[in-house]
Amino acid sequence: MEFSDLTPAFFVRKGNRFTAGVRLAKGGISTAFIPTTGRLTGVLTPGCKVWLEKADNPDRKTPYTLVLGELPGGGLCSTNAYLANILFGEAVEHGRLAAFTYPKVENEVPIGHSRLDFRLSNAEETCWVEVKSVTYVENQVGMFPDAPTGRGRKHLGELEKLVESGDRASAVFVAQRADALTFAPYEAIDPDFADALRHAVGNGVEVHAYRCAVSTEKIEIAEEITVFLDQIASNDS
Repeated sequence: MEFSDLTPAFFVRKGNRFTAGVRLAKGGISTAFIPTTGRLTGVLTPGCKVWLEKADNPDRKTPYTLVLGELPGGGLCSTNAYLANILFGEAVEHGRLAAFTYPKVENEVPIGHSRLDFRLSNAEETCWVEVKSVTYVENQVGMFPDAPTGRGRKHLGELEKLVESGDRASAVFVAQRADALTFAPYEAIDPDFADALRHAVGNGVEVHAYRCAVSTEKIEIAEEITVFLDQIASNDS
């Protein structure tokens, strides 16, 4: 996915869960919408450089959307959780994910009293996918969630039921930064989600994780990374 006409700025502080005060590089203070329910721990720090998209609606309360943050150790992280789905869908449609080679791609598919992000299919099988955005990295390990998520546990339960019915199902974690070399559930933040993920895998749900290449021009899934379910595994351990 390509970015266009991003406005450089500096992060000042969060106004609430979904807004941030920013100082524009060209001068002046403004506010930006943060499109994620996560905490963005370790991404948005006071004074860090960020990049903004101008809102299409001139009457919107927040004139900008915050889309990228510069990390303390260098590199960029997408702050838009919704991009994870777009990136996964693009990668599948262009045949860039070996684990998901399906000609038919449907998104936001109702299932029971919920919706799952993707239903992929070919003549032989159907594969259901729930995508999660990863923005927290510690010792090169991407971890999810960075805030407790009952909704995430619910989705894992839905995937288990679909496996029981004979379909394929997978939880996919997209690290929207380049420095995540492995993935693990963030047990310290949400042990219930970590347990639910292990339970789902034990019942046939697959888990795949990917890291992205990110610049101020574009973001795309770069490669699959190793998943660890039972430990926090740093790259140098």
